[in-house]
Amino acid sequence: MLLKKANLQSVLMQNIRIHFKLLIFFFVPVLLQAQDSQTHDFIVSAQGHTGYIIAHHSNMSQLIKGHLFGGELNYVFRTDGSKPWQQIHKYPEIGMCVLHMDLANPRQLGTLEALYPYTNIRLNKLNKKTSVNLRLGLGLGYITKPFDRLTNHQNNAIGSHLNGFVNLRLNIARMLSKSWRLDAGVGLSHASNGAITTPNLGLNMASINVGIGYVFGNKSLELKKDSIAKAKKEWHPSIIAVAGIKEMMPPGTQRYMAYGLMVNFYHNSNYKNKVGGGLEVSYNNSLKKLLGDDSLSFSNSNLLRAGIKFCYSFNMHRVSLPIDFGVYFYDNRNYDGRFFHRIGIRYMVTKHIIANVTLITHWAVADYFEWGLGYQF
Repeated sequence: MLLKKANLQSVLMQNIRIHFKLLIFFFVPVLLQAQDSQTHDFIVSAQGHTGYIIAHHSNMSQLIKGHLFGGELNYVFRTDGSKPWQQIHKYPEIGMCVLHMDLANPRQLGTLEALYPYTNIRLNKLNKKTSVNLRLGLGLGYITKPFDRLTNHQNNAIGSHLNGFVNLRLNIARMLSKSWRLDAGVGLSHASNGAITTPNLGLNMASINVGIGYVFGNKSLELKKDSIAKAKKEWHPSIIAVAGIKEMMPPGTQRYMAYGLMVNFYHNSNYKNKVGGGLEVSYNNSLKKLLGDDSLSFSNSNLLRAGIKFCYSFNMHRVSLPIDFGVYFYDNRNYDGRFFHRIGIRYMVTKHIIANVTLITHWAVADYFEWGLGYQF
């Protein structure tokens, strides 16, 4: 009994260390980007939420007991155009959010607590009173009632307390005066751990929000505007090495390492967008368990995959948000299908060095988080 308890504590500490690295990789790039702004103007806002959990798998419908309710606090930097990238993106806001959400199932899900940085990207023309924004946020979420084989085996959606958290929101901000602002929006949020711990169906949440904010500092923000040279339309090849950890079902079994190497070819169409393609190869040790279940002979070549992909990246100064759509041209066993996808965040540490945190998926099924470094030529 004591040995089992020690093993559980060891696994818990391993998860904490893994997710602390996730915290560093997600938060540092955005906070550094915010620090790059020279304005001391900011907003503090409070917003309320209501919504529901989307049952994206039929076998998780028993977890949905009612509507979500919650609230959030935001600390928001307002950029003033002192850097060229701020003007290019129509003076975006960069913020930090603390979110509390009651998941309407206190026994099996509990509550969600999240901490994440985000950016508000303006979609409409520059207007001092009203802005329509696309809010993109990446951070950490804490689920108070994850799966437990003894006390909470009904929770087949989330297997760990700590999870990655993604928020995508369309919101409108309306200045009521020089000091007060009304915020309202509709959004989607996702929490999962990328199969570091199973089960990992993840939680998808849709919600609407409304709230009010107060401006501190410079209430009459002067926006700078300079002539900016057109972006050079050129190719940027890069190579990125990644590694990840994946646990297979049933929960509490062995974890496996996965490795990958990707070569990307991006073409700058403008300052904001890059499109291109690439090749990649991966070696996934978790396939050993599947092979052990249905194969009498084992070959390392069955753990190899190679694919070709279409790449898109949204760029904001040093931070980029990549999206990949790919197909495997080499996959002996084809357990996950021929198609793969990728979303995540990358940060240009220097002109050439890339820090990478991405999630590889097969359609709606998350495979594992990829942690890595790369070089852009």
